[in-house]
Amino acid sequence: MAARGQRVMCLVLDTQADAPGDLYRRALLAIPAHTAVLDRCGTIVLVNDAWTAFACNNGAAESATVVAGANYLEVCRHAAGSDEYADRALSGLTAVLNGSLPLFEMEYPCDSGLEQNWFLMTVSPVSAARREGAIVSHANITARKAAERELRLSEQRFRATFDNAAVGIAHVAPDGRWLMANRRLCQIVGYAHEDLLTKSLWDIVHPDDLDADRAQIEVMRAGAAESGRIEQRLLCADGSIVWVVTTLGSVRTPSGAIHYLVAGIEDVSEQKRVEQRQDMLLAELSHRGKNLLGVIQSIAVRSLSDDRTLADAREALVGRLHALANTYEALTSGSFDGALLDVILNKELKSFGDRAHLDGPGIMLTAKATQTVALVAHELATNAAKYGALTVPEGRLTVSWNLTGDESARKLRFDWREEGGPPARQPSRRGFGSTLISRVAGAEFSCEPELIFGEAGFRYRFEAPLARLGAPTIDSPVRRRLKNSFVCSLYDTWARQRPAGGLPRLAGFDWNQFAATGALTIADINPNGDVHFSQVGRALTGRLGRSLDAVQEFAAEDSNSLALVYRRCASSAEPCHELMRIDFGDGDPFTFERLLVPFSAAEGSTPSHVVGIVVFEGSTRQVDGK
Repeated sequence: MAARGQRVMCLVLDTQADAPGDLYRRALLAIPAHTAVLDRCGTIVLVNDAWTAFACNNGAAESATVVAGANYLEVCRHAAGSDEYADRALSGLTAVLNGSLPLFEMEYPCDSGLEQNWFLMTVSPVSAARREGAIVSHANITARKAAERELRLSEQRFRATFDNAAVGIAHVAPDGRWLMANRRLCQIVGYAHEDLLTKSLWDIVHPDDLDADRAQIEVMRAGAAESGRIEQRLLCADGSIVWVVTTLGSVRTPSGAIHYLVAGIEDVSEQKRVEQRQDMLLAELSHRGKNLLGVIQSIAVRSLSDDRTLADAREALVGRLHALANTYEALTSGSFDGALLDVILNKELKSFGDRAHLDGPGIMLTAKATQTVALVAHELATNAAKYGALTVPEGRLTVSWNLTGDESARKLRFDWREEGGPPARQPSRRGFGSTLISRVAGAEFSCEPELIFGEAGFRYRFEAPLARLGAPTIDSPVRRRLKNSFVCSLYDTWARQRPAGGLPRLAGFDWNQFAATGALTIADINPNGDVHFSQVGRALTGRLGRSLDAVQEFAAEDSNSLALVYRRCASSAEPCHELMRIDFGDGDPFTFERLLVPFSAAEGSTPSHVVGIVVFEGSTRQVDGK
């Protein structure tokens, strides 16, 4: 080895050997590697120009350890013990000199004081047959080591990108065999990595999509395209089907043949579900539109054909169309899934204030039943306001409903009772309204409604199979306090999807109808309880016409208070509800209602997200011209 801080190459020759000719000497001196010749005892007998130049550049030109006559074996022994590379060099050099090793090679670093370099030390015998000495060379491999380091870093970056990509990535052989697959692809199809590599692309493509898949690859194989995009279904390990968009690129050999394909595979199952739901809604809208026109036609014909004045007929028609419009507003807010019974009744009776009292459990009506119930409620309310209890200030109306029977034969008992008004008299003729609340409702709900005309007032009741009208909502103290229909809908949707002993999965929730309100806030809750808001609803707040600061002051909507509210919901793993009346002191109050519901990213009872909806109701005005 060279002196400390100087690593060079040595050529070792036995002093007893014949002296080389001038040509060989000049060739040795011109070798770019630092080279020295040692005799069989390890003494330097000759060094080349590269050796000498390196010694000069590192301040060791006059050192007795690097010039001819120095014992290089002793130099290595002196350095051994404190330098692992010197230990290895001593061992290798000794083994070559005594004939026990035909060749020795070692890579080692060298700090010259100016920079760190890497060298390759090679020791080979002068003669394989006789132990005459050795040739030792030290070649500078710094550039090669730097290239190897960059290659390793590049491979690490590629592997990190490949494994952590948000979409599935794979290398696929032209015959469909999986060559490489990242973690995301394994997650999409549900296979362990080693199991997936035992299969081919054709093994997991849905049979109905195989022809399109093979055709695309054949087009690329023929050179007609370098890439392609396919929407297809894959068969998962558990037998389920996942929709994906597969983008293919080709890596070719110098001859132009496909070496392998690069596949990017994105799970679009959620997008497909949204599209299917949109198609279903469009079909439902078309169906409802046709039905609506039929209902309007029927209402118009019956309203105008009764023996009444044109003004009365116009009033009846407008009132019934208004009730129908309210029905469709409620249905639209629920994406035509139906509407709550109390919401439909409240829309019809809210103008009567506390003179109308509602009492009953939560019932989610079907879309069809919603339309009928709304029209029945409108007819009953109109009659009460024109002829019944609501014609006098002391008149009262009580609408109650409850469930009877066991789970297999559950019925809804509905009771409309008017009190405190004039005696109820049976009409002399049967108009459209009477037909609607008796025959139409009876046929729709599979029951026989009772119309009771008495001295105490009018009473209307029926008992119908619950399945003909809808289904009960999940009852709870929180549910009973909810007011706004959007808030109720969020709670009911959440409650229906909640598994026993756990929380609903965030990925399985349909956000469309709630996100459209602009009032939806989504918070990520990490295991430490920290809250990060990925979406904050502001559209409804903006519609207030007030400065956001003013709303925040009264509704505790600053970031710290908001995080605390969401963290509290996550800690309880139960819905949280707030309802308050906010008064800015300007005679312009409004109501603030918020519902928070927890979700889990996976099946379980640990909240990973909290979703909140906030609604403001009431008259609003701009503040300070804002």
